[in-house]
Amino acid sequence: MRGFRSFVGDIIRKPPFLFPWVALFHIVLLGYTIWLYSSEPLWSAGWLQPLWLLAYTICWIFICDLRKWAAYGYIFLTSVDLLLYFFIPDPGERELYGSVLFLVNVVFCFFVLFFFRRFGQE
Repeated sequence: MRGFRSFVGDIIRKPPFLFPWVALFHIVLLGYTIWLYSSEPLWSAGWLQPLWLLAYTICWIFICDLRKWAAYGYIFLTSVDLLLYFFIPDPGERELYGSVLFLVNVVFCFFVLFFFRRFGQE
């Protein structure tokens, strides 16, 4: 079992150059969204955006460790997000229940799929 310092070193050195920058983008955006929705009541629908970003961020951090399950998870989250986008007709509800960054996440999925052969079996 490796330590936290080793894990952080691996997610910086192991993946392709772009992946740690995307992880940093996710972490900064997660912090910003938590700060933005901090005035909302904790279990309100407004906290769905930070939950989406938390799920994307966790998956992307482990994508930087080149884990296949994280790649599958990120692609699954993006697929669910796209389904919500196409099947919820009201734009207000679409913004409430789906991730605001769904198009950016689709682009990130293409990066994941392009480098998928480098991912380990773990």
